[in-house]
Amino acid sequence: MSDLQEIEVEGATLEEAKLRAEGRLGALPEELEITVLREGKQGMLGLFSRPWRIRAQRKEIASDSGASATDLLQSFFAALGIEVNPVVRRDEEHLFLDVDGEFDWLTRHRGEALDALQYVLASAVGRRGGERIVLDAGGYRVARQRSLEKLAREVAQRVRESGQPATLESMPAAERRIVHSVIQEYADLQSQSQGEEPHRQVVISLR
Repeated sequence: MSDLQEIEVEGATLEEAKLRAEGRLGALPEELEITVLREGKQGMLGLFSRPWRIRAQRKEIASDSGASATDLLQSFFAALGIEVNPVVRRDEEHLFLDVDGEFDWLTRHRGEALDALQYVLASAVGRRGGERIVLDAGGYRVARQRSLEKLAREVAQRVRESGQPATLESMPAAERRIVHSVIQEYADLQSQSQGEEPHRQVVISLR
């Protein structure tokens, strides 16, 4: 068996790319997680064709992402003289890390420091695990989600009553998704994001 744990390969077809990955890694198909990085394109007479590109990684690496993220998080807090024991949860697409305690320095300014730490963890672990990492501290994200859902419903009601569109304050993509999700519950309303990062805003209006 090869010592390689992850590899990116190309092939004229998806199956060819998978076979190449299996050969390079010395693994069986059921032992690998496959991510399509670029779909192939068959050009006429071989012109303008484009090969498939995939990433293949051993499944045991993906399953260990929670432990890796926990170790990194504990090391970060240990450097600050703080002992934490993150609670790890999963769904089909996300790896949730919940740190219990009071961390105002992480959650002030609408969680900018928390988002930055989450980004560092995702950069170090997320690619290997194939999961989107969501870091929470002291229940901040849960409380923020409830606050945004309440705000979205209040603004939705105002828009329905006045007939005029409403623009919310700028917020990061994850928070905009929460608002969009709430507005989808209203058949007569629509929402869209406008502006440039980091100042993109959600606009809610009648259909």
